[in-house]
Amino acid sequence: MGAGEIAFVGAVAGIVASIVGAGGAVVAARLTGRYQSRSQHAHWRRQVRRDAYAAFLDSIARFNEWRRSYRERTLLGEAMPEGSADRLRELIRSIERALFIVELEGPPEVAARADTVMRSIADWQASVIVSELRAARGAPPRDDVPSSAAMHHQVNQSVASFKAEARAALDAPDTADRASRI
Repeated sequence: MGAGEIAFVGAVAGIVASIVGAGGAVVAARLTGRYQSRSQHAHWRRQVRRDAYAAFLDSIARFNEWRRSYRERTLLGEAMPEGSADRLRELIRSIERALFIVELEGPPEVAARADTVMRSIADWQASVIVSELRAARGAPPRDDVPSSAAMHHQVNQSVASFKAEARAALDAPDTADRASRI
């Protein structure tokens, strides 16, 4: 093989190496871009969920303030101020609106816990209404209607369960992101 042929083979080898190197760089850049895009989407998704959970908990906190006031006044034998029933309905509607967003954003386990919170609030409200109606008629409390304190505890427990499930969901890797990589 002559010097010219060796130079030619060397030049071709250099060109092939350059092409392979450039191709590798393009593939690496593309993979990095995909990973970064997925990572940003997962971060955005987590933020949306966190905001939904926070809005739900905020609406529950406002409801709990009203509930504490109701409980204190009841224990003192005082009537609630005018418009309290309307305020309660407004607070429950606020929780329902926040619940819909939690259900939309998921995951299903968190949505189920949020629904349990909503049901415990509805049960509390029903027990209060039954108790108040019976008291207004002068009837003794019914044994089959849970006490306000028991319902208060049930609401608190359901909220604690929701918080634990929401925290676990926020800390877990996004399942939709994992499924798209498979």
